[in-house]
Amino acid sequence: MPNTADTSPTSGTGPSSAGVKDLPGCEVDGLTFGYGPTRAVRDVSFRVPEGRFLTLLGPSGCGKTTLLKLIGGYLTPAAGRVRLLGRDVTGWPPERRNAGTVFQSYALFPHLSARRNVSFGLEVRGMPYRTCLDRADALLDRAGLTPAERDRKPAALSGGQQQRVALARALVIKPDVLLLDEPFANLDRLLREQLRGAILQLQPEAGVTTVMVTHDPEEALASSDLIGVMHAGRLLQVGPPAEVYDRPRTPFVARALGDANLIDGAALNRTGTVMVRPERLVIGPDAIFCRWGWTASVRGRAYLGAVTRVELEHPGRPPLRAVVRGADLAAASRLDVGIPEAAVWTIPEAYPT
Repeated sequence: MPNTADTSPTSGTGPSSAGVKDLPGCEVDGLTFGYGPTRAVRDVSFRVPEGRFLTLLGPSGCGKTTLLKLIGGYLTPAAGRVRLLGRDVTGWPPERRNAGTVFQSYALFPHLSARRNVSFGLEVRGMPYRTCLDRADALLDRAGLTPAERDRKPAALSGGQQQRVALARALVIKPDVLLLDEPFANLDRLLREQLRGAILQLQPEAGVTTVMVTHDPEEALASSDLIGVMHAGRLLQVGPPAEVYDRPRTPFVARALGDANLIDGAALNRTGTVMVRPERLVIGPDAIFCRWGWTASVRGRAYLGAVTRVELEHPGRPPLRAVVRGADLAAASRLDVGIPEAAVWTIPEAYPT
């Protein structure tokens, strides 16, 4: 399968959609890298227009963090090129690439205050000390740290505060590209949502091209102009979130973005494998208006507050997972289920499953 991807949508769906230039903020062309005999990244190519936000999504070991390190210059590819703002930086070390990186471990200087952690990158560039501190304070203020918190060392800050400092440190140098390595992995759900909100506010304000890696589809869908799904070192598909979610190229991509009913197309008079998202099924009396419909038994349910996920079965019909809104329907032992024609997507490629 080709890994070259045209990632230049005419309109974005994420935080930095408006007012950006369709220029090559970050390009990778045929990147390949291996750890010994293992090829962690296999001939990956994509293009992120300037100012856009790309998320690389995939399970642990798929190569997404290795790809991020290749872009940042922390690893040297066996083949392929990296370009930032049109400049070929493939042979450049990290300090020459003007890339701001937020590591999963934060990697803050433990002996420096939050303010000095942020100002340090400007200080080593020779800027006046007072100017460095003023710029650090301005960004930390935007990131939500109080003046008292800015004077504390990392050990005296919470995990969320440390991650905000790391983000401000990466942005203060006005990088050509911002690289985010699983930035929410060590935080609880509330802190993840708060920090994601801070990133979605600061990233478009800075207008910086951003590449983030995550294994969480919700983070990818909520944060991105573009999503790239990786598997075994390969980039399977890249595009706007709605496109990748609704029209996956492979069964793996379908599952990577969320729950998916994958059905033998013969059951719906189609060829190959078809996908129906659980939320696209029609449950209840309106099922009779759908292209396909029947009455199914409820074999399992999970109450999730706003919705209940149910597992449905019927002899001779494909088992389905559905999302039900409404306590009465959720408590039923049998439900009418319908599949609208518009909810069915025929997956064009079989590999990988």
